[in-house]
Amino acid sequence: MNNRRLSNINLAKTYQRYGIFIILFVAVIISSFLSGAFLSFRNLSNILRQNAVVMIIAFGSQMVLISGEVDLSAGSVAAFSGVVAALVMSATKNVALAVVAGLACGFLLGFFNGFVITACRIPSFIMTLATQFIARGVILAFTNAQPVTGLDRSFAFIGQGYIGIVPVSIIITMIVLVIYWIMMNRLRFGRYVYAVGGNKDAARASGINSNKVKIKAFVFAGVMAGLGGVMLMSRLNSGQPLGAENYEFDAITAAIIGGTSMSGGLGKVYGTVAGAILVGVLLNIMTLLNVSAYSQKIAKGAIIAVAVIIDIRVRNAKSN
Repeated sequence: MNNRRLSNINLAKTYQRYGIFIILFVAVIISSFLSGAFLSFRNLSNILRQNAVVMIIAFGSQMVLISGEVDLSAGSVAAFSGVVAALVMSATKNVALAVVAGLACGFLLGFFNGFVITACRIPSFIMTLATQFIARGVILAFTNAQPVTGLDRSFAFIGQGYIGIVPVSIIITMIVLVIYWIMMNRLRFGRYVYAVGGNKDAARASGINSNKVKIKAFVFAGVMAGLGGVMLMSRLNSGQPLGAENYEFDAITAAIIGGTSMSGGLGKVYGTVAGAILVGVLLNIMTLLNVSAYSQKIAKGAIIAVAVIIDIRVRNAKSN
């Protein structure tokens, strides 16, 4: 019995460390056989560009998950922030001001989520679901569900531009990745996030203000969603109030597949990066194979289910 328990624990640890990379490697190999165009530079570049937004949003979603909470508002926050950025761009022709406006919206909505959740002790699932509807509804009402068009081409540089042969969106993602990794692995705040998610009572006994940590985690998630929204609208060169729909689920899926626990306290930055790429690879190969949009939605639902099952089995292996 003890040997079996140790085997399960070792298997769980092995998956959390290497499982996502093994799955990603297998997915890439299979995809390359299914479509000759898959391994082309253009296609691989498109996968990274198209998933840059999801990856950035996933960083925020992962931090919230590690803190022991969940954020279901990220997609709507991204749309809200991106459309506001587009509106500011349309009015001022100032790219920097538009970006700041988008990030500010993400910051405020993230703070709103974190403050209400901690102050009123509302389950994050319920509160962020409410914010999802509120943010989406407000921006749809304000724009009358019409896109913001006629933007200056300078705004599109963020999402469509290149520096040399490297897309600007990928450069931004890499910069954010480095900052996020430092936050979670080298700063005291990152240790606090893991501590609060792992055992809130023990963290409180150690003098950690768990509410403050959670508010900061939601603020970070909001800023990441805001940045993702700006990048998405820049790629489209328009403000789409219906954009970023269901991105919150793509982000959460990327984090969980990458080894982040839904119960908090566990998760590696590199796992979320690999998880986001894996989701992008699977959706890309389905597009290359002309799989219908409806079937792709079914596949995304199955991926989410598998991610949750994996998380539960890993936790059970460790607890048993």
